[in-house]
Amino acid sequence: MNGHTEILIRDRGHAGELLSMKLRRYEKGNAVVVGIPHGGVCVASAIAENLELPLEIMPCRKIKHPTEKAKNIGSVSHTEACIHDCPFDVPQDYIYHQMALLRHAINYQRSFYYEDAEPVSLRYKTVILVDDTLITSDTMIACLREIRKQNPLKIIVAVPVVNTEAARVINEEADDFVFLRMRNDREGLKDHYADFPVIGDEEVRELFKKIKKGKEEPATRV
Repeated sequence: MNGHTEILIRDRGHAGELLSMKLRRYEKGNAVVVGIPHGGVCVASAIAENLELPLEIMPCRKIKHPTEKAKNIGSVSHTEACIHDCPFDVPQDYIYHQMALLRHAINYQRSFYYEDAEPVSLRYKTVILVDDTLITSDTMIACLREIRKQNPLKIIVAVPVVNTEAARVINEEADDFVFLRMRNDREGLKDHYADFPVIGDEEVRELFKKIKKGKEEPATRV
């Protein structure tokens, strides 16, 4: 687990450029960059572009507490989940129902991003899993578990700004962990970016299409 000298992070694209410097050994190699929507794909696309690697997208959704909507009790990906130790007032039926609803939304989201494209196989590849902040560990854990099922060579988690406790958990799960800044607080992680706009599905799809197109175009002969 290693960090980076603290400098101004202009935006998510700049964060991806800074992380790329720490991931240079994987340039043009047997690796795939996987971004977690929405903001994580902005960081991941910059890494994929800088290192000339394929970009994939892994949607993941938070499971909200039934009565405290500001509170999350876990996360669910396409095939995996990470549930916190739930209070006794959260019925199991509620959790299963939410998981089913969220997976339906994830399937729709994947179809929207990929359209007719086929996902790249992660089998025997180095996977660089990317988000824009790491505030809690459950989303990243769900994605790590899903990727592990595909038998990758190794999984590197790369996140610009991370919470200390979440980073400790992820460092135990990932094969390597790269970040730019680590902080004890959770609420102020977004403040480490000079510009941190809201990102929507359309922007994610356009970034994905841009990287896909770049990989498909043949190199210009001199």
